[in-house]
Amino acid sequence: MELIKEKPLSEQRLFQAIIVQALEDVMNFSSFKKEAYWKEDAYKWFYSNSIDFQDVCWAAEMDPELIRGEFFKLIKLKKIRFSKMQTHWLNYRELYRLYREADSKEERRIIKKRIDRENLKRME
Repeated sequence: MELIKEKPLSEQRLFQAIIVQALEDVMNFSSFKKEAYWKEDAYKWFYSNSIDFQDVCWAAEMDPELIRGEFFKLIKLKKIRFSKMQTHWLNYRELYRLYREADSKEERRIIKKRIDRENLKRME
C-alpha cells in the first residue's frame, strides 16, 4: 500500500501556470479597467503571503518565499508598478465599493461626487 503519491506532472504544471498568470497580471501596464483590477488582485496575492498563495506554490513544487523574493526584487527594479491610469481605475473601484456599502442617500451622494471627480481626473 502506497501512503504518499507523487502529484501527476499535469497537476503540478497547472499550479505553475497559476503563478505565471499572476506574474503576468502584476507586470501588466495596460490601461484597461479589468486588467488594472487583475493586477491589483495579483499584487495583493503575492504581497499577502496568504495560505492560498502558499498552497498554490507548494502544489507547483515552488517555495513561496523564493517566489515572493523574486516578486519584491521586481518591485525594487520598478518592473512592477502601477501606472497613473491603473491607479485611477483602482481608486474608482474602491469608491464604487464604498458607494455600494453606503447606508444613506446622503452618503451615496457624497461618494458619487468623489467618483465623478475621479472620472474627470482619468480623462485628463
